[in-house]
Amino acid sequence: MKSITGLALSLALVACSGAKSTQIPSDPAKWETLAEDAKRLSDDDRRRLGAYLVRMGMGAAFGNSTIAVAPGTTIGDAIDAQTKFEAEQAEAEAQAVAVKAKADAEQARQSARMNQAATVVMRDMQVLPKNYDVGRYSERLAFSYAVMNRTSKPISGIKGTTVFTDQFGTEISKMALSMDEDIAPNATRVIDGYGKDINQFQDEDQKLATTPFSKLKTTFIPEMIVFKDGSKLGMASE
Repeated sequence: MKSITGLALSLALVACSGAKSTQIPSDPAKWETLAEDAKRLSDDDRRRLGAYLVRMGMGAAFGNSTIAVAPGTTIGDAIDAQTKFEAEQAEAEAQAVAVKAKADAEQARQSARMNQAATVVMRDMQVLPKNYDVGRYSERLAFSYAVMNRTSKPISGIKGTTVFTDQFGTEISKMALSMDEDIAPNATRVIDGYGKDINQFQDEDQKLATTPFSKLKTTFIPEMIVFKDGSKLGMASE
């Protein structure tokens, strides 16, 4: 029984080896002739061969001469090339994930430093109606902020983004904010006069305007704090 099993395995390996020695036609129109050889491959090798041919076929379709099957390339060569390509792709993706994680961690660290220096909270939001007499030609969202300077230095301005989410945690909108306002050291100041015109054709504006402020959550993500003495706290500062 063992000898029969061994013989069957040997025959399968020989068949697979024979399939891998078949040369791939340079013309994609003739690749269908590889079907019988592909059937003798393992599932993993068959998948890699298919992925390789798709890559080469896309290159040929778009006229990219650097992505093409070189004359003499065998099925085995194609499988090896695809294996190497996938390994390189996996390594590149892993590096990208690592770089993003490092950048996210640095951003979180810097944001925490800025939040410790100053706290920006939206305390109210109102919808102002159109008023042609004052030059308001559309409805407008008017925001009121409370800003607490937790440092011993006067603040000259704060820049960042206000993120609006509904009570279910779904993001509705984002708004950039550049607040050129003075805030005294260790003091809190209420600041009005900031807002945005409501675009009736934008769903996010309509959602924001019709959601009661009590059912909104607002989060301010700081980007930079500028102090009166010219020093700064920001993503690139230390």
